[in-house]
Amino acid sequence: MSKNTQPFVLYDNQIFDLQRFGGISRYFCEILRRLSIEKDIAVRYSINYYLTTYKLGKHRIPLPRFIFKHYRNLFHNKNKELSEKLLQENNNYLFHPTYYDPYFLKYIGKNPYIITVHDMIHEKFPSSFYNVSEIIAQKKEVITHASRIIAISENTKKDIIDLLHIAPEKIDVIYHSTSMKPSTGKQCLELPNTFLLFVGDRTPYKNFNRLVKAFAELSAKDKNLFLVCTGLPFKQSEKAFLDKLNISNKVIQIKATDKILSELYSRARLFVFPSLYEGFGIPILEAYACHCPVALSNSSCFPEIAGNAGAYFDPYSETSILESIKDIIYNDKKRTELIMKGTERLKLYSWEKATILTQKTYLKALNTK
Repeated sequence: MSKNTQPFVLYDNQIFDLQRFGGISRYFCEILRRLSIEKDIAVRYSINYYLTTYKLGKHRIPLPRFIFKHYRNLFHNKNKELSEKLLQENNNYLFHPTYYDPYFLKYIGKNPYIITVHDMIHEKFPSSFYNVSEIIAQKKEVITHASRIIAISENTKKDIIDLLHIAPEKIDVIYHSTSMKPSTGKQCLELPNTFLLFVGDRTPYKNFNRLVKAFAELSAKDKNLFLVCTGLPFKQSEKAFLDKLNISNKVIQIKATDKILSELYSRARLFVFPSLYEGFGIPILEAYACHCPVALSNSSCFPEIAGNAGAYFDPYSETSILESIKDIIYNDKKRTELIMKGTERLKLYSWEKATILTQKTYLKALNTK
């Protein structure tokens, strides 16, 4: 492909096979729907929410969910076959794999490729995952050989440099954004009047247990305070943990769509983000968009993303978490100040800006060939 030409960009099936919902597939779809360049997505069969909602992918054949679930492995294999076919059929393209499987390296020839690195969580917290050595090896291979790398925060860029010794000038930082809007109109959920909100899964690095311990202490003195959690239903071990803390009746689990999540943020007294590590932390921006104040860890990317629009705590200290929560939920002035700062901070992030910068990275990759 000659220098300075408008690229033809090919995306594969990986993340759309792995996620129905999820931050990475959402990221790709937010960029894809705004790109003004020629592109193709190697997905024929998918129930990914964002692909189907935005009607992306010219190869995609709509399927009822029950059929897809019954033949999931078959459809995933068909998608991979399509990816391999398009990689070999097209002569000049820029490839942007959607996850870290290096299968494509034997097909792309001299065509350049970009990889987006969302975090280095597997490398920094390997005990949180099963069979982590394989994904670490795959990430290293794909990142090391990439023409250029997109990191979603300066903190993630630093981790890539520190852990994989990649040249800094090869990495472009492009921030995420959010498309979430505040909940308006009739309230659909039966919720307590006063609750804290926790969003996401509860793998160990998400630090849910320390938040729960802090909440238990606070809840013992405030009978009207609840904790609402999104994500998968609680496992038996988690239920036993809540029972032990005597707060089973104060912790509510909700399966959340975007619409439900918007209502939860909009009605929460406070969103608490206690993770030990994140690559970016889109829930921060979601909370800002819904006028919900944020209390969050003082580690990893959080100060970079939230700036002065958050109340920080030491994520390794239950006391610090507790004091930060108390300082906001019982102080209307401080709570209002955080909401106003969040509204202002959100202006720094947009998918339009992310898309423009992504296209610039694509051109850089072509010009270094």
